[in-house]
Amino acid sequence: MRKDFAVRAHDIPGTDDLELLTRNVKKRHIHTLASAPAISLAATTQGGDKVSTGLANYVRRSFAADDIEIGTLSCYVNLIDPDINKRTKVINRFQHYLQLAPSFGTNIVATETGSVDPAFAFTKANFEPGPFETLLDTVSQLLPVAHEFGTLIALEPGVNHPLYSLTRTEQLLSHFNHDPALTLIIDPINLILPDKDNVKAILKEAFERFNSRIVAVHLKDYAWTPDAPRLLKTVVPGTGQVDFRQLLEIAEHYQPFGLKCLDELPNRHRR
Repeated sequence: MRKDFAVRAHDIPGTDDLELLTRNVKKRHIHTLASAPAISLAATTQGGDKVSTGLANYVRRSFAADDIEIGTLSCYVNLIDPDINKRTKVINRFQHYLQLAPSFGTNIVATETGSVDPAFAFTKANFEPGPFETLLDTVSQLLPVAHEFGTLIALEPGVNHPLYSLTRTEQLLSHFNHDPALTLIIDPINLILPDKDNVKAILKEAFERFNSRIVAVHLKDYAWTPDAPRLLKTVVPGTGQVDFRQLLEIAEHYQPFGLKCLDELPNRHRR
């Protein structure tokens, strides 16, 4: 049986050219994508605002003809935007993606949870009760749509967000009584801090606590940037701090054939 990896569609050449994207994915022997229409089809969808059932069906058929599938539909939004008008638009978009996900060939709609900082710089203000309460309110508006269309909300915790730790993640899940429609994407790199950077331990703990809720694992490499607004920067896999073999072994142990998505491919894969 094949054990392959997912990659982000926008890491492969073919922006707004589905035929080119499909060819480039196929020649790299990739079969699963994390697809963000707002990025990989930026002009077509006007930045993700114009995504229709017809477009979703077309994308699904185009990929399926070459044994390619969308593992997760990515909806990059700020779920706790301090501007209520912007947040309302965000909620509407995410609800729309939850409705359309099956037409894309998946039932998972994924996002990080946002920030009170518009530039997404690291700030402990995200750790305060207010942003978490806003997140709870937003999720409460998304869950009914997920229930109606049989789709899954997949939230990705990270230290730049109100869902900043595994303990906070447990609080979120408990608040909604571990609703089956509320799931997780775990990127252990997103959960490290300078004094807590054991990536292997973080991934193991995530699986021990939330295995049945985890729908995908994201893996990337990093380097510390302590003097920058963000604590670290993503680098090409194999050039930073991460032992990918160990992380893959952990993920495969807990979820054989589980969805594993590699972020930030080397430039040679983007040409």
